[in-house]
Amino acid sequence: MDEWADRQDAVRTSDRRPDDGTAPADEAPGAAAARGGRRPARDRAELAFFTDEGAPARLLAAYWGDLPPGQQRHVLRTRPMTLGEDWRVMQYRLAHTVRGDHRARDRLEAEVGVGLAVRRAFGDAPYHQLFARLGGYHLDVREPFVFYEPARGRPLAVLAGRATVKEQERIRSELVLAVRLLEAVGVVHRGLTPHSVRWDGRHVRLPEPCLATRAGHPREALGEAPWASPEQRAGHGTADPRDDLWSVAQVMYHLVTGREGEPDGAPRDLARLPSLGVLAGAFAPRAAERGHPVEVLRMLNRQDPLQGRPLPADPLEPGRRVFDEELARKRAELELGGDREAVPEPGGRGPGRGLRALFGTGRTGTGGRR
Repeated sequence: MDEWADRQDAVRTSDRRPDDGTAPADEAPGAAAARGGRRPARDRAELAFFTDEGAPARLLAAYWGDLPPGQQRHVLRTRPMTLGEDWRVMQYRLAHTVRGDHRARDRLEAEVGVGLAVRRAFGDAPYHQLFARLGGYHLDVREPFVFYEPARGRPLAVLAGRATVKEQERIRSELVLAVRLLEAVGVVHRGLTPHSVRWDGRHVRLPEPCLATRAGHPREALGEAPWASPEQRAGHGTADPRDDLWSVAQVMYHLVTGREGEPDGAPRDLARLPSLGVLAGAFAPRAAERGHPVEVLRMLNRQDPLQGRPLPADPLEPGRRVFDEELARKRAELELGGDREAVPEPGGRGPGRGLRALFGTGRTGTGGRR
């Protein structure tokens, strides 16, 4: 089912790429009434963006006030929006006042790239609900942005120490599956905590991939104990999908016991928690000592859904190349450079993590695949 067909009365598409993020609308600012008890929208304008299928689109957007910055997105501005009649989304944008922060821009581009890669690979699969649903984006405007459909459920932290055995088993299985699927597209999420992963009673949902990187890229020193692995917090070595397995093990320990685990290894009471036995190896302080996600799935008696089923070919590769060329031309005009390096971490770490750095030349993510 094509969800965009359902919105065709509200969307105006164009044969050319949008030339700006917004266009003035005929309706006066603040004309839309608040829904659900929210305060009236501050502004109303037409928003130009790309859908997750790569199509240029325009919708009338009602903007709500900016929210306090989150810990993982302190550089970006966050605000709810209502697109068209009732499509509610959350937008994250890079303010024009910090456009010179190449590291922040690279991270936003990488986030969009991950979101599109997940949509291309798993958008029509029964497990697409495990991931944040990217609704649209635009990177070549004054304030680059990405937006998502609303998160379902509640943070796992709310269930800590109170989840039923059945819930624990379901959550554990789906978290390991999600890490396995990300591994298949070469992505390490790096943002899994009991406060960011959500549960709606049926499925988990990973948070937006604002910290994601490609497997094999140099690790950055980021994350907090015990949720981030010791190697990730120290910024040693290269990113590995088994970094996310560490996070899954720590999240599950918190869910089962209501306590935080040890920052550098297995919790002391692990042997008394049979439900976590299958994750015992994931508490190893080094990624090389942990099992791979597919091995953990096997221990859970769950079949690898990608076994014998390679990921589908990307039908939008030619369009991505055209987008790359156009983006490179505009960056040259603005003297932004091409594959620039991000501002290094202390100690000189880190190549740029833009879309090219994440997925390689020609895969900058102008579209998705359902």
